[in-house]
Amino acid sequence: MLDPPPGLTTFRRLLADRIREERTRRDLSQEQLAHAAGLAPRTIGAIESGRASTSTDSLYAIAHALQVSVARLVQDAAEPRPG
Repeated sequence: MLDPPPGLTTFRRLLADRIREERTRRDLSQEQLAHAAGLAPRTIGAIESGRASTSTDSLYAIAHALQVSVARLVQDAAEPRPG
């Protein structure tokens, strides 16, 4: 099996943080986001905790439910915020 590309774990963690930030900014619970995205609450929990990666379909559904673009979530995750 191939080793994951450098930075993949960091990217996954930052993406998880961005999803959580957007969710909490909108005062949504994990359950509410899961319902809006058509996903199981445990899936949102696993993604936000960094225990699971997300498929492109799930990422799109999450972004749509949060009313942000996938690009915003991914770009933010690729470019860590200072501080």
